[in-house]
Amino acid sequence: MIDLLKNILGDTISIFTIMNPLSAGAIMLTLVDDTTTKKEFKIIAGKSSKTVFLAMLILFLSGTYIFNFFGIQPDGLRVFGGIILLVMGFDMVQGHGKKSNHQSTDHAAAQQQNDISMVPLSIPIIVGPGLATTLINLSITNNGWESYTSVAIAIIICSLANFLILSRMPFIKRRLGVNGLKVFNRLMGLIVGSLAAQMLITGAFGLYENFFK
Repeated sequence: MIDLLKNILGDTISIFTIMNPLSAGAIMLTLVDDTTTKKEFKIIAGKSSKTVFLAMLILFLSGTYIFNFFGIQPDGLRVFGGIILLVMGFDMVQGHGKKSNHQSTDHAAAQQQNDISMVPLSIPIIVGPGLATTLINLSITNNGWESYTSVAIAIIICSLANFLILSRMPFIKRRLGVNGLKVFNRLMGLIVGSLAAQMLITGAFGLYENFFK
């Protein structure tokens, strides 16, 4: 039971730091009108969290089958995924924040839409390449019901946290301020960079063992 709780905590931290809902929330504030009410923020947060939950669950459950189908080595994903996360972590530490991954024309179009909760907020801002890579890596490295249960619970916890943060984002921004958000983002960047280094080194040694020994 204690090992399960430790795994849940570790998986939750890994997923949450890469999700970075605070940075996603800051982007969300630029996609909505100044007249958006608390009720509307809750609606957007609710739809976004449902979309994020389903997307993460699908990526986690299908990751192993996708890689088996294409015959891709798990260590190859760890190396490439580690590089993606390393770049993300470096940007976060420098205070650049989460990238929205869409063009300025898409940003302008999103501001005119009534519902930005799914696109671009959930995908690709929250569930982007870094989070997708992490979930697929968890899928191919976890074995047994305890491991799958741990990640599934972590996904639920992170989805709930995403809802709470997005729905309260105007209040959070007022309390923390721009500088507070940047400090938090830099701290998350240190964790993301550390996870990236571990993933990259594990993948590199795995490829070396498979191809050069």
